[in-house]
Amino acid sequence: MNNEIEYKRSYTLIFNLFYLCEGFSQGIPFLLWPQYLAKILGGSYNIALWLIVYSIGNIPWAIKVIVGLISDKVGSKKYGHRFPWIFSFGTFGGIWWILMGLYLPIKDIYLWLAIYYFNTQLGMAFSDTALDGLILDVTPKERLARVQGYTWTVMFLGYGVGGMVLGLIFLSLDMMPVLFILTGVLMIVSSALTRKVKEYPLEEMTRKEFGKELITIVTKKRNWKAFGYNFFTNIQSLMLLNFFMYVVLISMGVIDVKSTILTIISGGAVDLQVWSSIFYVANGVGIIIGSLISGKFGDVSRRKTVTSIIFIYVPACLILVVPFLFFSGGIPPLIFGLTLLILLGALQNALVVVNQTMRGDLAKNYYPKLKSTFFALLVSLANFGQNVGTFLGALLFALFAMFLSDFNQIFFLLSVVCAGTLTLSLLIFRTIPREDYELKSELERFYKV
Repeated sequence: MNNEIEYKRSYTLIFNLFYLCEGFSQGIPFLLWPQYLAKILGGSYNIALWLIVYSIGNIPWAIKVIVGLISDKVGSKKYGHRFPWIFSFGTFGGIWWILMGLYLPIKDIYLWLAIYYFNTQLGMAFSDTALDGLILDVTPKERLARVQGYTWTVMFLGYGVGGMVLGLIFLSLDMMPVLFILTGVLMIVSSALTRKVKEYPLEEMTRKEFGKELITIVTKKRNWKAFGYNFFTNIQSLMLLNFFMYVVLISMGVIDVKSTILTIISGGAVDLQVWSSIFYVANGVGIIIGSLISGKFGDVSRRKTVTSIIFIYVPACLILVVPFLFFSGGIPPLIFGLTLLILLGALQNALVVVNQTMRGDLAKNYYPKLKSTFFALLVSLANFGQNVGTFLGALLFALFAMFLSDFNQIFFLLSVVCAGTLTLSLLIFRTIPREDYELKSELERFYKV
């Protein structure tokens, strides 16, 4: 069906703009809000409470399958079956960003941030789900990994531009509400532009056929292998990055962590944002490298790419803390920190890109008439794994802090958990038949050998 409508170059630009906005929507909370909290709360904030807020904000990404299901079945003859959901939820999320810019009281700040975070991400996650279906509808399989590589690279650039560059500017100028409002406007505009992508007609299914297909999603054993892999392969992503940046900052003497309370001991909130921005630049360099390399190799062999990434990722988790056991203060911790952040960014996003491509392959092969539903379910499970990882990290951190005062020791225990979940994800991945996701050329080469 992909040959019926020509894939235009402008579609990639439209998808990239949407993903740039998605990067803003996720990067501002992740990279900027902790420093914003420190500034308005007098120089310190509660790490565990912040991670709980972050977990609440990520709940919509774990339930986005709802829109995948609806957009596969319900649409508009005039506007298509993807666009109405992209635009309506994009507008909903944009409005909540604008409201946050207009009203954010300091009293009960954690509660208010949780409310705004949940609703902005609800709009973004649900709009993104319908867009995923649109990308799967119109993108030829042989271009899918590259398109996913481009869009995910742009999304993480948006992470940096919104949460780092603009975050630093607006935080230093005490104009954070303006940044929130601009993000809301961009969210509405970028979702509206997807109207220019020509959609395929909605495939008709009787209610009986639709129900039977839905039931098989839960009952088929092959699906649970994909579910398990997508869940466990994402537990480590944010947990590892969050706590590793604290390791570097502590070793540099910028912050101190006692129990679960982070306190700035060198400079102020703006200085902390500068350091966070520098670290994200390093992580972003890795993200770009990992995305492009993974996109290239993922269009050759999905299986080899995933296996190679995890084989490197697992030992990397276990050695992250080693340099900081021997160096503290001065330049060495910064050099080691930047180098390892590049490595983390490359590994994590290489895995993200090839996994995103495989989800598309599995969705198209398993459920051609419900591909958006199945794809969204896999993405939801991946996001749920990431959310569980963040929440688990907060709980384990609070638990370990009761018995250990050395943050490096706590981080090592957390990294062992991350290495374990990655190893488990690889074991599950190897049980998924390669015919379900691998490219035809690679299958022919494999079986010929």
